[in-house]
Amino acid sequence: MTDPKAVAAWMGRVQETFNALKWAPYDAQERACQFIAGRDGDEAAAKLKELFAAFEKQAAEITAKLDVGEAEAVKPVVKPATVVVEKPKAQGAKPRPGWRRDFIAKAAVKVAVAPIIEAAQPKPKLITKPASVRRYDWNEVVIPKGVGDIEALTYVPGLVGRIVEWIVSGARRPNRVMALGVALGIVGTLIGRRVEGPTGNATHLYVFILAPTGWGKDHPLWCGNRLMIAVGAQSLLGPGEFVSGRGIIKFLKRNPLTLCIVDELGDVFQLINGQQDNPWVTDLMGHFKKLYNSWEIINTAETMKDETVAINHPAVTIVGACTPQALFEALKPRDIEGGFANRAMLLPFEGFKRPPERDVPEGAEEPPEALVAELKELMPPKVSILDRKFDEMDAALPVERAHREKIRWGSDEAKAAYFEFSREIDQWEDKSRRKFELGMRAAENAVRCATIVASGCGSPTVDHPDTEWALKWSRVSFNAAEGGVEKYMRDYYEFPKFCERVLEFIRSQEGSFASGRELGRHFRRNMKFGHELEKALKQLEREGHIREGHRSKSRGPAAQGWGISE
Repeated sequence: MTDPKAVAAWMGRVQETFNALKWAPYDAQERACQFIAGRDGDEAAAKLKELFAAFEKQAAEITAKLDVGEAEAVKPVVKPATVVVEKPKAQGAKPRPGWRRDFIAKAAVKVAVAPIIEAAQPKPKLITKPASVRRYDWNEVVIPKGVGDIEALTYVPGLVGRIVEWIVSGARRPNRVMALGVALGIVGTLIGRRVEGPTGNATHLYVFILAPTGWGKDHPLWCGNRLMIAVGAQSLLGPGEFVSGRGIIKFLKRNPLTLCIVDELGDVFQLINGQQDNPWVTDLMGHFKKLYNSWEIINTAETMKDETVAINHPAVTIVGACTPQALFEALKPRDIEGGFANRAMLLPFEGFKRPPERDVPEGAEEPPEALVAELKELMPPKVSILDRKFDEMDAALPVERAHREKIRWGSDEAKAAYFEFSREIDQWEDKSRRKFELGMRAAENAVRCATIVASGCGSPTVDHPDTEWALKWSRVSFNAAEGGVEKYMRDYYEFPKFCERVLEFIRSQEGSFASGRELGRHFRRNMKFGHELEKALKQLEREGHIREGHRSKSRGPAAQGWGISE
């Protein structure tokens, strides 16, 4: 740690320069010492010292050329190489707060100065090429013959596709679906809080990689960490586990843009849902639901010990891995009904075989230099600490709409495809309440994925191929969620709710009739003692909602079951 006395000494010289130029008071020593003591240690101290040394040199050159009267006319230079200071149009102009202020000039002065300070609110770095130009296009994608429909979706253009290929090339048990989930998380994070999609959407995702143990889930996660470090975005890597709601809020106040790569995700949710008597842990689910929203401003509740905390436009991407059984057994019915489960993109796990192990070439774990260079172009611009007010040092500012890069629909065809899928999901509300609850955000996840892929292609628009691919990918995730809930989740209803669910299921079937076999298969995981279904059917019959009957078939015996009473 840097010696505070040494810091105070060189900061004192800068303070004297400020005073000689009659600039607004600024306690540089205290602010620098606080920053160094509380943030990044020796590396930050060296960087800060370098900036102030350059600033002191600039101020000395100005002082040597100007007398005191002229010095008042000079203000710190932000970017231009030449600054022209003219007489103010009106006397008595109000100064701006802080050490960067407007000064009353006596005469126009031209001074050549080297730029050393970044702007307080830099314009967002353009991620795309000029309008209608794509760096990568879908016609460049080559899908090998013989691959399945789901695996074919992992062949995408641009940076997302290149990340997938790199991850797969170094995997002993390659799985392209897992690699695609990590790639979407990385690119979505690098453009997070700056890129706004065609529906006003953000680009952060909850991606859950589901596969049995021993399938190589750890390699894609390792690659995600490795690539973020290689790009220089290690500061965007968030925690790999979650202990309490207060802890995550404290972290996100300073770091609202973050990528959390979590292994054994099922154990995390088991810990959260297993501590019903610990509100500091259980409120994590509520925070996760809010953090998913686009361009949200979250103000936490104030307590006797903690003041209200504001999180400005958080963009939290979670990429986690676990076995399907561990995840769905950890989730509770309220996580589906309350809207947490439908926020996640569950990567498909059924119908795949364990990838065969293979030899990996030496050096394959290192990301290609060209890929790293292009990903660096997506990095958010850095803001100098000198350009932030003292009370903003420990909190991230909101992202104004003018500082976001808007990616719009590329055609009416792309827009129409999205809204058609959205209406398809809405229709499940009358057919199957469970499917509707699981798919309510399938369209939102789709447009986020389309925005990420388009940005990774350097496109200023989300085009129809981007949308078509994203809708197929989102539908695959939706089906995976439905299958996992049906196969693994245990949902023990209270008796009144059990009766309601049975009635809804019978009404949703063809002809409003369900056979006894269909009812038994559907509600097998909802019965704790085995006779709840029989009791619910008798109760509904007594109430006059259903009646016992049969459904005739063209061949074979008629199916015995229950139908809705007229």
